Amino acid sequence: MNFDLNEFNKAEAKEFGEYETLESGGHIVEIVNAYEYTSEMSNKTSLKVEVDTTKDDKQPRFFSNLYANDTRQNKKWPNGGVKYLSLANDQLSFLKGFITALENSNKGFKFDTNGKWEQLKGLKCAAQFGQEEFEKQDGTIGLATKLLGFRSLDKLNDIKVPNIKKLDKTPVDNFKEFEGVVEIDDNFLD
Repeated sequence: MNFDLNEFNKAEAKEFGEYETLESGGHIVEIVNAYEYTSEMSNKTSLKVEVDTTKDDKQPRFFSNLYANDTRQNKKWPNGGVKYLSLANDQLSFLKGFITALENSNKGFKFDTNGKWEQLKGLKCAAQFGQEEFEKQDGTIGLATKLLGFRSLDKLNDIKVPNIKKLDKTPVDNFKEFEGVVEIDDNFLD
């Protein structure tokens, strides 16, 4: 055996599918990390933003708790708390919407275009989360919660719960509805 039997005996048993999920809709988030990321597959560069729900959110510290409980050797920030923002010139309006949400939500913060992305760490704003279907390894359909976009904190109560994004690419009503949504298409990272 390649594992510590003492640790195995201490572990709490959980069956697959037995875990808390983040509610769809609006949450208060804090930027945990923000940095330029270049996809190995597409060679496109984006701003990778990692967020956590704040201690004041209805589901406090959701992603940091998931991260802390991740027992994998090479753990990564949970995908549900990650958003990639294109840095391509024709997509800068989405980045500007994100920055504007941060400026409106953090008194005294003004984005320094000559500064580093680290200036975003610790800033708060509202975020919209929604669910989308995916195919599991056994062929069944599962649901994943995704970070869809950012809003100013004063708009938190205006964020709607979006319809579930279906695998069959069924149009989803509420995804395009809110101002400042940051989206990339499926081909962006590939």
